[in-house]
Amino acid sequence: MSLIHNEQTKLTATALNNVAVAFVIAGFVGPMVAVGYGSDAMPRDAIAILVSIIWLFVGFILHSLAKLILRDLKP
Repeated sequence: MSLIHNEQTKLTATALNNVAVAFVIAGFVGPMVAVGYGSDAMPRDAIAILVSIIWLFVGFILHSLAKLILRDLKP
């Protein structure tokens, strides 16, 4: 039973970590690359930068939750 539980726990943590990576790439990396290349699609005001940083922190929080889920693994 613990093998099934461990695999389900790892699958859940992996799914949550993938969502965290998507948040970081879509909300932080993408806009920062757009700013770096001088794209007009990304405004350079403080609000846009703040929103990008919030997306980064949400990704970090989701990643941390995935790590906490992995603590539920059984020997």
